[in-house]
Amino acid sequence: MKRLIGLPDDGVTATDRRRIRRGTFHSFLIQGISIALVFASNWWLVRSTDPQSYGVYVQVVNWVSILAVLVIGGRDDLVLAQLPKYIAAGQGPRVLRLVESANGWIFLSTLLIGGGFLAGISLLTIPSLSEYHKLFAIALAAVYFSAFLSLNQMILQALNHIRLSQVVEKIARPFLLIAGIGLFRFWGPHLDDRSLVLLATLVSGVCCLLVGWLIIRKMRSYRAVATTDPLAERHGSKTTWFFFISLLNLLGTKVTMLILPLFSPVSDIGIFNIAYRFADLLIFPFFLMHTVLPQLFARHPPEEKAYTRSLFSESTRLMTLLAIPLLLLNILGGPFLLRLFGPAFGNGYKALVYISLAQFLFSLFGPTNTILMMQGREKYSAGCLLVYVLALVLTSRLLLPIAGITGGALAILISSAVYNGLLAILIYRIYGIGTPFLAFLFKPR
Repeated sequence: MKRLIGLPDDGVTATDRRRIRRGTFHSFLIQGISIALVFASNWWLVRSTDPQSYGVYVQVVNWVSILAVLVIGGRDDLVLAQLPKYIAAGQGPRVLRLVESANGWIFLSTLLIGGGFLAGISLLTIPSLSEYHKLFAIALAAVYFSAFLSLNQMILQALNHIRLSQVVEKIARPFLLIAGIGLFRFWGPHLDDRSLVLLATLVSGVCCLLVGWLIIRKMRSYRAVATTDPLAERHGSKTTWFFFISLLNLLGTKVTMLILPLFSPVSDIGIFNIAYRFADLLIFPFFLMHTVLPQLFARHPPEEKAYTRSLFSESTRLMTLLAIPLLLLNILGGPFLLRLFGPAFGNGYKALVYISLAQFLFSLFGPTNTILMMQGREKYSAGCLLVYVLALVLTSRLLLPIAGITGGALAILISSAVYNGLLAILIYRIYGIGTPFLAFLFKPR
């Protein structure tokens, strides 16, 4: 009974439990403020434009996210997995070298990948892309800004600066977006798709400057003691797997919206996006724990299975109990929340419910993917994600023509169940553990 209701697991050390609780509490405060700001910024954004322009804006932003993942090339997860090990071993020069090389990579990669993408959609006729090539020319800078933010916020997290790793993305960014919308509306009450893309790019640029300043400050101590140049380490294989994981993770969140324009009006993309945003509340507890768990799993080797089991069980119980009220909020209050954005957005309620259930499964099954990534089993993680994306593509292709955005949401729920079930089987076979809420399926070994 103690384990079911989420009380502390006896196997977790007091130091790690303190890190979990402190990091989770700080993340909770930041995320609480962020949710309010993101809601306000999205509401004002939608109300300042029309469904058509908002749908085009979402389409451009989705592709910016995909290009940013290609630009990073898995180095965000690499720094999260390696930096805690370097710090624990007192290898400060390696910390500095990895941070500098990762940032140098994304700059050159943006020039090649971003430039190639823009040239391709400008010279070739690609449906749903080529007609927006002028918007992508504006958003090309946002590709670098997004990659820079993702990489360096992960560096701050790996260095155990939990609050600083979130404050720019979660608080400063939506606040700047709200201020930017107000500034843009001085020129007119209506924002077209070009204004939306330009605004988002400018906000990302300012956030990029803020995070860059934080990184420079935090690297001073490592630069001061770096008297020798450490031998270069080869991370090619690990980085490649992390890249595939990042790309597949992103595709898992974007596939349905990328396929949606082939079968539905572009305005449906905006409705689906808002429903998805509310459903992402269910990821809130999972994200809270993810700000502290990767470092802890990375610090303990795979051989310490008993400790991994204790850490997994305690974090799973906590994130699931936090997710249940959010699930009820979306189910009971969904119609009201959606109609705040306009009458047409009420059509996304069924999609909201299905996606919320899909997101709830990530808390219910626990941080399975995090364990695999942080303890040298990236291949398993990538394999499970590949199955998820393939299942999502197949089910989206089958259900979108039949039921529109509701069918797309149902495809996400089915694919999430397949993905989390597959991860649960792997974790049970490797560590002998499973989610405590499904103990009748996963008996401790």
